[in-house]
Order: sequence, then C-alpha cells, then structure tokens
Amino acid sequence: MQATNNIDDTTAKEILSKFYSENHLEQDGGNSLSFVKIEISPKFHFYFPNFNARREVVIKHDIHHLLTGYNTTLKGESEISAWEIASGCKKYTAAFLINTSGAMLGFLINYWGILKAFARGRRTKSLYYDMVSTNQFLDMKVSELRHLLLLDEHPIDTKPNFIDFILFNLFALYGFVYSVTLLVFLPFIAFYSLYIELKTKPAHV
Repeated sequence: MQATNNIDDTTAKEILSKFYSENHLEQDGGNSLSFVKIEISPKFHFYFPNFNARREVVIKHDIHHLLTGYNTTLKGESEISAWEIASGCKKYTAAFLINTSGAMLGFLINYWGILKAFARGRRTKSLYYDMVSTNQFLDMKVSELRHLLLLDEHPIDTKPNFIDFILFNLFALYGFVYSVTLLVFLPFIAFYSLYIELKTKPAHV
C-alpha cells in the first residue's frame, strides 16, 4: 500500500478518505474493528486486539504517512515508527510502544532507512504535539501541515549525523529489552490471529 502522491493542495480529510479507499480500508481507518491486521507479506499477516488508546492515535498516524512519504509496507511502517519516536509521541503511550515494536523490526531489515527517518524526526514535529485539534488539521491543506511540522525543510532523505547515530542506538538498547519482554505475548498473538482468520474467512457455498 502506498501513500498518495501530489497531494499538497488537498485537505487532509480529502486525501485521507482517498487513501483509505485506494487501500481498501474502512473510512474510519479501522477504528470500528475489534482487531488490527499487520501485514508482513500478502500471504503472511497477524492480528492483535484493537484498543481505545490505539484508536486515539490512529488518525494522526495515518495522516503522518501522507505527510512524510513513508508508505504502509513493512519497510515504510518501520521508517514511520522511527520518525514518530524521534519527532515526539511520548504523550501517547500506545503510539510510543507500538512505534518501538515497528522501529525494532526495522532495525533488523532496514537499519539505514530507519536511522534516516529517526534523524528526520529529530528535526521535525508531529501531530502528537497537539498543536492543532483533529478537526482543525483535517481541514488544513497537506502543504500547510508539512510546513507546520517542518517537513518541507527536512526531506525524506535527511542525512543522520553522529549525534543521531548515538541517540538512535541508545534507543535501540531500550527497544531490544522491550522486544524481548514482548516475546511472552507471542503465543497469545498466534492464537488470536488464528481465531480472527477463521472468524473472518468467507464461508464456502
């Protein structure tokens, strides 16, 4: 799934609706669903329960995809996770924890990509700062939001410096411990994913 291009003069609300339609998602970004689907590949994915803390941040996360240019592939999700960590999401615990998992997955498969995203995040801001309300930013043009978050000054190919490298690898130490702790939940996620697969599988006539 890809973020939509050439969207600067479109409002966030308009492009978000188009983004959901193009990617076959619900118009609320899946907030009404009881589960969240994580697609590792077209044939391999898993699920975890949706929860209110995630519902509070998902619209900001989806708009971030469109503003930053990071797509919704596994690589892109790892990059936006690193960007959101560095640009600031500690106010939203759910976003911070989910992004930690995403960034650590990228650490294994996309180190240079997430390091650049982390460096870019340190130089920009995110909607998690709550500088404007959700209703306000949905009515703003994408170009206005990019300017507000300083993304027009720091492109996707931002080069990391030595401090970025040090801070990112310090974060990775925390992320490693966090990831090891999460291993205890793997059996639950596996069983839950199997349950959702069987529950949502179309019945054969």
